[in-house]
Amino acid sequence: MNFYLLGSVSVNLLFNVARALLLIALVPLATYILGPEDYGVFGMAVALLGLVSAACEVGSVYVLYGHYPVISEVRRGGLQFTLLFLALALGTIIAVFTWLAWPLLAQFTPLLSEITLLERIILCLGIPLRTLWGVLNPIMIIREKSEWLAASLVIQSLVNLLIIATCLYYFETGRVALFWGQLFGLAACLVVPFVIFGSSILGPIQLEWIRHVRGVALGAWVAGMVDNLRNTVESAFIAKYGTSTTLGNYNHARVYQGLLTQGTNAFANVLWPIALKEAEEPLGTFPRIRPVWDLAYAGITCLGIGAVFLGQDLVDLLTHNKFEQAGIWLPWLVLYVLLQNAGKPATAILYNRKKGNEYSSIRITSQLLMIVGLIIWVPEYGVTAVLSIMIAEMILVRVLIALRARQARPTPFQDHWIVGGCLLIVGVWWADGLLSFRLVTEIGLVLVVSILIMGLLAYQYRKSLMEMWKSR
Repeated sequence: MNFYLLGSVSVNLLFNVARALLLIALVPLATYILGPEDYGVFGMAVALLGLVSAACEVGSVYVLYGHYPVISEVRRGGLQFTLLFLALALGTIIAVFTWLAWPLLAQFTPLLSEITLLERIILCLGIPLRTLWGVLNPIMIIREKSEWLAASLVIQSLVNLLIIATCLYYFETGRVALFWGQLFGLAACLVVPFVIFGSSILGPIQLEWIRHVRGVALGAWVAGMVDNLRNTVESAFIAKYGTSTTLGNYNHARVYQGLLTQGTNAFANVLWPIALKEAEEPLGTFPRIRPVWDLAYAGITCLGIGAVFLGQDLVDLLTHNKFEQAGIWLPWLVLYVLLQNAGKPATAILYNRKKGNEYSSIRITSQLLMIVGLIIWVPEYGVTAVLSIMIAEMILVRVLIALRARQARPTPFQDHWIVGGCLLIVGVWWADGLLSFRLVTEIGLVLVVSILIMGLLAYQYRKSLMEMWKSR
């Protein structure tokens, strides 16, 4: 293991813990006034926002990750500014289109007809901000400013909390508070990268980068649209064949998934630039990123065990018992996050080899299959079908990425902890349903199993830990 990497990850984790605490503080404040129906409508609006924002996806991330590390500092300014200009221009155009097409969208999408005029205005204003952030986020990662990225997200969460609380308790606005919080939070987090980068992010708009974008734009656009179409279909079918309350419960469960994803992002934002560098080595085995990711996988597994035993109790405590189904789905969402973070070496190899179109084709294929699965099985099995299809789709994606990467160069398999973690979460879930432990026993089991998992990880890397201890 590496002290520097662990230190960087620790700083990012601290920021993400701060974000988690802010969200945990917000949940009881918001759910005291708002219920599952409000979160169902807001979740449908967010799904639509993701879909229309995906129309601006032109493969900028592929171009940035594929070229930024190997070009001169002078050319980097032009690359960044060109991608930011494209994002802002496309976001503005799509925002206008969304406003004009709203009556048609509301006619065919469940719950959108319940969105007020003010909520629609706020939603459209957020589109260009979201597309800008979609480029600024990877710029901060590739420039190894992960701590600043984490800080900007804390600012976003803090502003979101303050705005929602003020709207709910001072202005008594009701559901629109969620929309105001999202807009002001997004605007606040955009300030940090512009301040820290200053003029270095500016440069001439260069046709060279537009041509590179054009080369991957179609695949990236289709992949982004299909990905977010899946989210919209998912939400629409849950609302259509269940209720807005069911959708609200599901979206609330996804909030906790988002918290966990923030934690994994703390690792990814630090380790991704290093993975890209290690991918340049023809026979590299990614030795720097593996032990740190194994630590993340072990931690997620511990949280998965906690979700099995204590998930619903936590949700009930935070939401005044309003979201009675959300906690049941938490273990499967944790398992999904584990799978979502598999195959780091293979993914880095594809980006390093500038295989953006191949990555897009994998996303398109898997998402289309998932949409078909949602259409067939959600009417009968509801959220259970959604979770099952999500997990199956992510396994398919990771297998396809690994196969494509191995065509480019030998690719190490480093997901042993993910396989073990998934099996352990499923096994514990089965045992809990079979034996029905008491709460005190469940807490004890979570602690014991977590200690055993971390002990096993320490034993695996005992030589590295000893070397770190001697060189401290």
